[in-house]
Amino acid sequence: MLFQKKKIVKLKITGMHCEKCSAKVENAIKALGGSAKIDLKLGRAEIKVPEKIADADIISAVDNLGFKAEII
Repeated sequence: MLFQKKKIVKLKITGMHCEKCSAKVENAIKALGGSAKIDLKLGRAEIKVPEKIADADIISAVDNLGFKAEII
């Protein structure tokens, strides 16, 4: 198995209100090959994905769930 370099992207996410919301975001990031640490109270997430994943793809994955994401 080859090692993939990872990058960390911090997001502000508007519209998450519950654990189900944060689980949807986590699953969307997992689909990109990454992981997410969600702070539901602050509406923020620390995303760790392979470097080859564009920031725009991360934002789109979250926005497509009905939330609004922006890099902070």
